[in-house]
Amino acid sequence: MLDKLYLNGIIVTNIGKYPGSIGVKDGKIAVITQDASDLAAKEVIDCGGRFILPGFIDGHIHPCDPGTTHREDFEHLTSAMAAGGITTGMMMPMNVPVIVDTKTFEYTKQVYEGRGYVDYTIHGAAISTNLNTVDSLWRETGATAIKMFMCFSTDDAPFVNDEEMYAHLEILAKNGGLALIHCENDGLIRKTERELKEQNLTDGMAYNASHPDYAEVEAIGRAILYLRKTGARAVIVHVSTAEGLRMIHKAQEEGVQVWAETCPHYLTFIDEDMKTLGARLKFSPPMRGKTNRQELWELLEKGYVQTVASDHCPFSAEEKLSSPDNIWNVPNGIPGVQTLAPVLLNAVSQGKISLEKVVELTSLNAARIYGLYPQKGALQVGSDADFVVVDMDLEKEYTEQDNLSKCPWSPYFGLVFKGWPVMTVCRGEVVYQNGKIVGKKGHGKYISRTL
Repeated sequence: MLDKLYLNGIIVTNIGKYPGSIGVKDGKIAVITQDASDLAAKEVIDCGGRFILPGFIDGHIHPCDPGTTHREDFEHLTSAMAAGGITTGMMMPMNVPVIVDTKTFEYTKQVYEGRGYVDYTIHGAAISTNLNTVDSLWRETGATAIKMFMCFSTDDAPFVNDEEMYAHLEILAKNGGLALIHCENDGLIRKTERELKEQNLTDGMAYNASHPDYAEVEAIGRAILYLRKTGARAVIVHVSTAEGLRMIHKAQEEGVQVWAETCPHYLTFIDEDMKTLGARLKFSPPMRGKTNRQELWELLEKGYVQTVASDHCPFSAEEKLSSPDNIWNVPNGIPGVQTLAPVLLNAVSQGKISLEKVVELTSLNAARIYGLYPQKGALQVGSDADFVVVDMDLEKEYTEQDNLSKCPWSPYFGLVFKGWPVMTVCRGEVVYQNGKIVGKKGHGKYISRTL
């Protein structure tokens, strides 16, 4: 007797799709079959002939909890994740306190306990002052990666200079650890920003100019060199430039253990959009030009991108929108967990990528890179019953009424997408259906990487 039987779907993997049904027992996939006529279950749910994809894994979320919960809190965040088809979210460590050792890791883990609607992991941080604790932070916890910045991030999380970064990578290499590296050249950004301010330029385009593409490209090259020399593994996060993707791909071919992450906002917006959306599009690295965006899509389809993640980083409306005439007073970051799926599914509708490629970019690769496979990331017997049912015929505008995040604004409001999550299942339980959260708070559990 199965707990649940999800009937009449089209199951999508990274290599194909086929009609089938999924049987669930104790939160795991117990059976996948094309003929479910002889199966019995306590509850039967008809998927209506729609596509069933593995639940999305978002490797890059800034939860703002604990600490700055006026921007976001864990309940709202995991609700928005569920609405976006995300069944496992990876929490960045730049909270209050920053996760720099086992004590702050365990504290954060306790803060999240019993509050989430979907599953989650926790990343740690490598900063300028925790060289003596990053070893135990990796070895003694289930942290999925260790985040480091090559440029200024926040006062609480000092970025690493070259000497510190190299030392952190040596430690991670010795322990089989995984780094997440924000690649931008701090000196070039500071110099350019200073020159723009001296010219009294305060608009959004000035901010974009303060983070030139070559600042990212140079830093990616430096990070790759350090990975090559230390033997460490790393994901280069939020790559905004096609040139950066080509550099990472070349390094992969040469045996460097490095992977590329990009984000939906780089695939959706271009630098000129800053003229109309202003602060709503301030993030780092910034968007690039139209030609670069086209190249990103082409390289993504060719396999130069391993994961697409939201880089969800919300702020209150007062923080983000109260200084429209001076972009320098506005913090960096945008919400994104609820629009990750629509951006990619809409690209499928437009013929840019396949549903199989979406599975690769949003579940399978992330599960393998971050040490969650085969528990997560695949529709196969024995894996967690995490999946999302999508309606590829549903075409609608994303509005404030759809938004489940605590963040009240989004640069995606008003955009029309064809292809939407309509049901999200986490460990066998329906947590989101047709625009509403139907799961129980606390169903979401902490997930450790494979130790």
